[in-house]
Amino acid sequence: MKYYCGVDVDKQKEALLKSDMAAPLIKDIISRADAVLNEEYKALKMSEYMLFVETGDRNVFETEYFKRRNNCSYISIAYWLTEDKKYKKALIDLIFYICDEYTWCLPAHANLFKNPNTDDVVGMIDLFQSETARLLTDISAVVGDKLPYYVDDRIEYEIRRRIIAHIAPDKYVWQEKDCTHNWAAVCPGGISVAVLKYATDEEKERILPILDESMKRFLSGFKNDGCCLEGYGYWSYGFGYYLIYAMAMKDYSGGKINLFDNEKVKQIAMYPARIRMGKTKAVSFSDGGNSFEFSTGMICLLRKIYGKEIVYPPIELGTAQGNVYAIKELLWFDTEYKEDKNEFLTTFFADSQWYVKQGDRYCFAAKGGHNCEPHNHNDIGSFMIVTPDDDIPLADLGSAIYRKETFDPELRYTLLNNSSRGHSVPIVNGEYQKDGKNFAARNVKAGDDFFEADIEGAYEENSVKRINRRFDLKNSGIILCDTIEYSEKTESITERLVSWTKPDLCDDYVDLKTAKIVYDREKYKVSILQDRYRNHTNTEDVLVYLIDFDFVDSEETQFKLEILIK
Repeated sequence: MKYYCGVDVDKQKEALLKSDMAAPLIKDIISRADAVLNEEYKALKMSEYMLFVETGDRNVFETEYFKRRNNCSYISIAYWLTEDKKYKKALIDLIFYICDEYTWCLPAHANLFKNPNTDDVVGMIDLFQSETARLLTDISAVVGDKLPYYVDDRIEYEIRRRIIAHIAPDKYVWQEKDCTHNWAAVCPGGISVAVLKYATDEEKERILPILDESMKRFLSGFKNDGCCLEGYGYWSYGFGYYLIYAMAMKDYSGGKINLFDNEKVKQIAMYPARIRMGKTKAVSFSDGGNSFEFSTGMICLLRKIYGKEIVYPPIELGTAQGNVYAIKELLWFDTEYKEDKNEFLTTFFADSQWYVKQGDRYCFAAKGGHNCEPHNHNDIGSFMIVTPDDDIPLADLGSAIYRKETFDPELRYTLLNNSSRGHSVPIVNGEYQKDGKNFAARNVKAGDDFFEADIEGAYEENSVKRINRRFDLKNSGIILCDTIEYSEKTESITERLVSWTKPDLCDDYVDLKTAKIVYDREKYKVSILQDRYRNHTNTEDVLVYLIDFDFVDSEETQFKLEILIK
């Protein structure tokens, strides 16, 4: 019997092949494997690796890098499920392509500006060095006995020289005391399975406490309310690797180490159901995307652990997400999966200051917080609306493509998506919100049908005395009211709303197709601006409409409008 990720591998395979619920997932993975079975792989060039230093480009190198890993994942699972030998040669070649790489660390994470030596680059344990170690260990654990001896021998050799030989205290970004985001889970979570399989007992005794310390910091990055401030995509990523680590340690300790027996972990596990909007959308604050594609393996494992408090979404929204998750999507899959009835929730993440109200007419989300959050956007007071048919008349843009500037503190907030310029919040004296933990919301309150916060703290000190932003949620739509107290330094207030939908200006409202913004034309002058950004997957430019309301009377102290859902 093979046991991996807390699962009897052979028993689960048998159940999967008999399961009607698993059939579409299996079909999808096998079709992906078949599509790339004869793929040719070019060499990963050092000149392309160094493009990040020379031009800031990540895409040229990373496209080929990730293609190898995703394809390797799909082919390995197809081989496991079918035992069809047509996958064997391609799988062996892909494993060796990956093992032959100079380093598994991405150029953006290799400290190239510091001129590192070769050993440091080869042994730089970043997110994707860790993912690669996990991928190869997955393959060895699940189908290693069906491959020639030299395959696992090579995997062990590479993991020992790239991972085990280099792990030490206080060496990497994910070990820093203030690292509480997804790195603190993905890196130790990814390498944990490799360490448990390939390290000696003496090495495990040295390494496991280092990994455990990082995981504790990861959990400390969550408030007790379980909200992931980085966004839904990062919940899946970071918490997914927490689950891998927790299951690995539970197996290793014979059940004595149970990291699931923790109320905060349970609250984190309930996050997806609370931030789902419409049919297939999610709250997209920070660098989260607005797609609710979910990891089937994660949800099934969490349901097994915490019971029906973990909601099963429609199975068609589940996905096997390439190298990041693939094998556990199937190892943890509930072969008797049954979608739960949709229950509309109103959630106020009190510690994180996110408010989400789900309903049959619309879903609404707004936030307070501060402007030094993980994957921060300057977005205090921002909000978004999703209709039952997944239209987003007023948007939170989420993340754009990651570029060199994205992670440069001097340039990050010049980018539309990260700046309050690209959020539905006021502009004070022609200036946008400032970044920093001291730029924060105050007096945040919420109820079943309202959310409010004082948001003047997001702006330059004394530029405005007070801005109380309040949303009242009615069946027909949302009433937004900003009550403003001017300071001696206040010169102007512009109220901005952001949409992907082209607005039509009518007599006393702005038409956004599925919603209309009703306002008093005697009080506010409306103008429409356009801007663009490159989407996160670097596939297209996205057009954004910025709807600005300026006061006709410069002494007006209240901005009020009604957003009616059609």
